[in-house]
Amino acid sequence: MTTPPVRPATDADAPPAAAARRSPLSIATATLIGTSVEWYDFGIYSTAAALVFPKLFFPEMSPALGLLSSFATLAVGSLGRPLGAILFGHIGDRYGRKHALIGSLLLMGLSTFLIGLLPSYAVAGALAPALLLVIRVLQSLAVGGEWGGAVLYAVENAPPHRKALYGSFPQIGDGIGFFLATGVFTLASMPGHEALLAWAWRVPFLLSSVLVLTGLVIRSRLEESPEIKEALREEREGDGVAAKLPLLDVARSSWRSWLLATGAFLVTIGGFYVIVTFMSAYAVSHLGFTDAQTSAAGMFASVVVIVFTPLTALLGDRFGVRRVTLVGMAAHPVVAFPMFWLAGSHSVVGLWAGMGLGMLASTIAYATVGTMITEWFPPRVRYTGLSLGYQIAGLIGGGAIPPLAQWLAGSSGASWTPVAVLFIVMALVSIGCVALHRRMTAPDSASSAAAIGTATVPQETR
Repeated sequence: MTTPPVRPATDADAPPAAAARRSPLSIATATLIGTSVEWYDFGIYSTAAALVFPKLFFPEMSPALGLLSSFATLAVGSLGRPLGAILFGHIGDRYGRKHALIGSLLLMGLSTFLIGLLPSYAVAGALAPALLLVIRVLQSLAVGGEWGGAVLYAVENAPPHRKALYGSFPQIGDGIGFFLATGVFTLASMPGHEALLAWAWRVPFLLSSVLVLTGLVIRSRLEESPEIKEALREEREGDGVAAKLPLLDVARSSWRSWLLATGAFLVTIGGFYVIVTFMSAYAVSHLGFTDAQTSAAGMFASVVVIVFTPLTALLGDRFGVRRVTLVGMAAHPVVAFPMFWLAGSHSVVGLWAGMGLGMLASTIAYATVGTMITEWFPPRVRYTGLSLGYQIAGLIGGGAIPPLAQWLAGSSGASWTPVAVLFIVMALVSIGCVALHRRMTAPDSASSAAAIGTATVPQETR
């Protein structure tokens, strides 16, 4: 008698509670909350680095050098991002996405809370900026494992025709987190600049604990996707192909995809920091805007992210994520000069329009780039490969770009033209990497695309 074939397990076979934990609402919430915390924490740090840290932690330097040193903490601290990608990528690929996502969120929240308790230079001397730098490294270590795991959890639990929409949930969280960060900083700025320097800057950092506790409760209820459950089961039974050291497997078999992913992510991360960090400092120091006005412009930019991310993702599901991502990347050179012209009008509306225009280009590319690059790696190393590419780009874009932009602007920080050119160069690098991957024949890309069910996704996604 012929044994009937074994039918793969589906969500229909799952217990009702498990299926509910993989519902669209639960997946959206679980991935939104983590990246909301991540970008809330990074948003308040970036804003503080531009507005208050130079005077709090580097008061003995000139204003220009103090600002450059403050931005340098972004650069040096970001060294933890690729280490976090390796650490949490290993956990996520070997032991499941849930463990990695909970660990990264806990470390991120604790680090941000501790920054709110730091003494200033006036109290602790040189120890103050040293402690700031150490905690910043821990914060970056946590963010190294957050975004990639959130994107993977969303995409791996998505129906085939909604990969881009589900994969955009973490990016929506970015906008929500940054909206909350700029909103809280706007409120903290209202008592005036002196009060902001004296005590109010601590409030946004301490409030992060509320988001973290909420996120930990939600993520404790996560249910792994059927695909990952099966891979972990096979490994436990000794018949799986999961890499014992995912990092080495990425280096051996997927290094081309990793390098190209790094370049593809560059403009979405580096461009964000040009729009938010450099333009915020430029608006306050050279355009005459107040801290509150600049923070409000940042809030408007975050609304652009929240509104246009899901709309762009739906277009990605309809027309192909690769095509839509390239449109967003190509928009960066188009808006590079106009966004500074608008901000330079010295009107609040112009500042909002300038930051919003730049953020719109960034959002169109960022909404779908994660889903696109997820397909570039096989399941056994997907967490490590995706996270490492994103975080190396973060090390460059979030660490090196802000101080580089400040240096290009000159000692007075008044020349934005070289910064606009830098914005364009990053876009061209990202476009080139996506185009090169299109031409590259890589078995790991093909197997990955098949593994996450992209057969029904338009050909332009690959």
